[in-house]
Amino acid sequence: MKVKKYDGGDLRRVLIGMVTDQTVCSRVASQWPDEGLFDADYANLVGGWCVNHLQKYGSPPNDRITGLFETWATKTTAGEKTVGAVEKFLHVLSDESSNGEPSQSSDYLLDVAGRYFNMVRMKRAMEAAGDDLARGRVDQAYGRLTELTQVEMGAGALVKPAEDYDVWQQAFDTKQGEPLAVYPGYMNRWIGRDMVRDSLIAFMGPDKSGKSMMLLDLAFRVVRARHRVAYFEAGDMGRDAVMRRLGTRATRRPMRPETCKIPISIDGDGNVEHREVVFDRGLSSGEGYKAFRKTVRGKDLFRLSCHPNSSVNVAGITSVLRDWEREGWVADVVAIDYADILAPPAGVRDTLDQIDTTWRHLRRLSQELHCLVVTATQSSSLAYNDKGGVLGRKHFSGRKTKLAHVNGMIGINQTTGDKENGVVRLNWVVKRDGYYVERRWEAAAGCPAIANPVIRSRTK
Repeated sequence: MKVKKYDGGDLRRVLIGMVTDQTVCSRVASQWPDEGLFDADYANLVGGWCVNHLQKYGSPPNDRITGLFETWATKTTAGEKTVGAVEKFLHVLSDESSNGEPSQSSDYLLDVAGRYFNMVRMKRAMEAAGDDLARGRVDQAYGRLTELTQVEMGAGALVKPAEDYDVWQQAFDTKQGEPLAVYPGYMNRWIGRDMVRDSLIAFMGPDKSGKSMMLLDLAFRVVRARHRVAYFEAGDMGRDAVMRRLGTRATRRPMRPETCKIPISIDGDGNVEHREVVFDRGLSSGEGYKAFRKTVRGKDLFRLSCHPNSSVNVAGITSVLRDWEREGWVADVVAIDYADILAPPAGVRDTLDQIDTTWRHLRRLSQELHCLVVTATQSSSLAYNDKGGVLGRKHFSGRKTKLAHVNGMIGINQTTGDKENGVVRLNWVVKRDGYYVERRWEAAAGCPAIANPVIRSRTK
């Protein structure tokens, strides 16, 4: 039997959350016993400071945690081991803050806290029951195990809206709904504000309509905003092709010498004005590497995992993400290029059921990891017959239920003239939250040669 090893990573993440995150501190405080919930004395000590500060001032201590430690240190009779452990934790906290490490979502931290605290509680109960058995107290040992209750904080936790004010605070916490990517002009309002955690968003378009480019562009915008991206290439492009596009996107330079049409403005009707830029040389590997490293400021914000066509399914992707999670690396955005060419789920034989299950699992992935999952899907052959129109619900391919599982499906629309001018018209095919009109589109202008499909959108 494989046993998960707890190396202090979960403890550290939860404790940092109690120090810095209002939602995490409030939820943990609601179940905090006098003896604490951690399995380390120093952690229960710091956790107790956080709970007391929240109860007294209504907020976690944040930067004031150092002052609490200094006040405690002048009076404590605790041993050097405990004092040293607190100092070490404060150093880690300070380093993460000064290095600008991306913060993890409150919902994710609460899930981690629930699993960790239940592990500690079960461990304590089993140790106590073992002592009882060693002394021949079978009934007492049995009672300890049968009376064991779970710590409920994350997904599946009981909520009493008339009693638990902290869940109201979490629901109305504006930070939880902050967009993870920023687009230029009106496009930021059109699609950017819907790129949030706990969501499944998909781009739908005909073959060669720029679906992969839209996904990679979104990923680039996310890392530029200092969030983590896990990018899974499922067989549409190889690793080298992805790296070349990343390089051109970061340097704003095409792979080969050419004259590029760079948009400088676009109006509401999709009419675009360009300027021509001559690139007399192509892009080198060194230039691409340096530019991308500068974009992420040298941080581990982008991870690429490439797989042959139909060789990995959602369960396989989840397994990779869980492995990275154990390293302490948690994705804010999971981009998958793309859903239609993932391997089918195990044990599902019917083709349409395979499609439905894949999309249900993608939605579950966004909820379990509290991240944005973004992917793409091919439209049906009907899309090729609607020249000048926009994609709608009738243009789905495979199974219609994929439209029900997403939080939003964005149609990619291009006429021949649009393609020549680098113009793309995006519309909401379906959208779960907020008002939308399926036939309404918004235009953006970009330059495929530098892997940027949205350089300009209207500003009024």
